[in-house]
Amino acid sequence: MPKRLTITVPHDLGTAEVRRRIDLHMDWAFRRLEAEKICVEAEDWLGNRRSFSGSGYGQSAHVAIQVADDALEVEALVPWMASLFAPVIESVGRHYVGRLLSDEAA
Repeated sequence: MPKRLTITVPHDLGTAEVRRRIDLHMDWAFRRLEAEKICVEAEDWLGNRRSFSGSGYGQSAHVAIQVADDALEVEALVPWMASLFAPVIESVGRHYVGRLLSDEAA
């Protein structure tokens, strides 16, 4: 049974700036995942929400990001086996979300 993980990262950048930074650094994130043999497909923005599907190592996951004026929420539906590593996944997720929001992501 899949498990839902949610990461909320506060920011003071505003919705438009967060979306701009995500779009700017998304290629970097995809290259990083590709190097780890993880294939990702992204959907276009629907309002302030964007969804992704990924697969690697025989597993698949679905991720959605929701941009608000003061926070970025990342919600992932991961396989049960991966959920055993939820604290590590959340920690790494917070690191990379913070990096995507920073000016230094590239």
